[in-house]
Amino acid sequence: MAASTGIVLAGTAISAGNDWYQTHDFPWGIAVAGLLLTGFMFGVEKISEPLAVGLSSIFLVTVIVTPIGKAKQSPISELAALVKTGKLK
Repeated sequence: MAASTGIVLAGTAISAGNDWYQTHDFPWGIAVAGLLLTGFMFGVEKISEPLAVGLSSIFLVTVIVTPIGKAKQSPISELAALVKTGKLK
């Protein structure tokens, strides 16, 4: 697996999992977009690996701090709320 594709797949899994947890409906749009972005980053990595890894890292950070899809809270906000309420120990 290329260096950038693992990062993109991790971001896609985090975003889709957060949306699924909050809405109880699988986000097919996020899953398909993540797979397309993975393919695109694989192509960019053939041109410049540092560029692809950098863009993938920006994507991962953005996904963690921004609510995407139908989710009301970002993954980090949702995790903080779970820890605060004691549901996640």
